[in-house]
Amino acid sequence: MHATRFFIAAALLMSGTAAAAQSASDAQCFIVSNLFAAQSKDANQQKAAEASLYFYLGRIGSNATATQVKTLFDAQAKTITESNAATLMNGCIKTLQGRMQLIQSLSPPAPATDTKQQPPPGR
Repeated sequence: MHATRFFIAAALLMSGTAAAAQSASDAQCFIVSNLFAAQSKDANQQKAAEASLYFYLGRIGSNATATQVKTLFDAQAKTITESNAATLMNGCIKTLQGRMQLIQSLSPPAPATDTKQQPPPGR
């Protein structure tokens, strides 16, 4: 998982300020999202991984130091293997989809459209 270290370093550099992942599973999802976004040959998988990457990037808190984040990411990177990466990624995507559905449920339903054509005004 040499690519993992690169993505962790990039994430730490991008933040520029103190940051901390909310939990071990968030850190895992951030790491596997980076891997799948960079390595997937399938465009749909790559897009899903990128969306997940941004979601989990947004879950990185602002109270911890870069050292704390690095420690968390290093520990979680050790738990990710080629055999469990896809399963972890699927779980991360399901969490993201659940959050999206929650937000969408807050929107009012679209108004029904009248299928009959109305005559132009003034006729």
